Amino acid sequence: MDDDIEHAFHNAEKLFRSAYALADPTPELLNLIRAHPTELAIRDLLVYYFEAVEGNPSRAYALTSVLVTLRDSPDAPVIEDGSTLTQAFYDRLHDLIPRGFDFDKDNRTFGPTNTYLVNCLLSGLSLKYNLTSSTDQYGEIRKGLNTHGNSSTSELLVIGACIQLLTNGSGIVPTGKPFIHSANEVATKLRSQQSAGRVKESKALELLEVCRLLMQYN
Repeated sequence: MDDDIEHAFHNAEKLFRSAYALADPTPELLNLIRAHPTELAIRDLLVYYFEAVEGNPSRAYALTSVLVTLRDSPDAPVIEDGSTLTQAFYDRLHDLIPRGFDFDKDNRTFGPTNTYLVNCLLSGLSLKYNLTSSTDQYGEIRKGLNTHGNSSTSELLVIGACIQLLTNGSGIVPTGKPFIHSANEVATKLRSQQSAGRVKESKALELLEVCRLLMQYN
């Protein structure tokens, strides 16, 4: 976070980063938000969640599960504005995830250093675990399914859509209306992207094929 952004409490940056470095951050994070049940503390908790996943995308599922455990904990605090942790997470992620759909013009790699693809993973996980959902998330999937041209941007859009679909394909398709009408429609669009040669990187092609087969036989 930028130095000029107000932190939730003294040493918030250090304490949240230390918590996420633990094998199980849940108890420490719960302690922090119970001691500071504020909107700013929830913002910091989620901002450093994004940072922790971007630093090590292999922890994405584990750290998202931590958020779910916090949300569902009987010891979860009521936030200062009267909202539950469920609502606080939903509202803040509803704002944070679409910001991550902005492209880093200097990063067109297909791997864990690509923050756009990491954000697509977090978006898919937020849908999977009902942490948040928005028209921006479904719209990004639709954008990837319908993109044209053969630029690196088009390739990333297709793979970003595949990541979201693979994360929660069976859940996204029926709830995505009118963005996604059926699994068959998704499979057809992915086949068109594949036939057009829009995706060229070998690992990305493998992911596209897996996603297409999942949708085809969903």
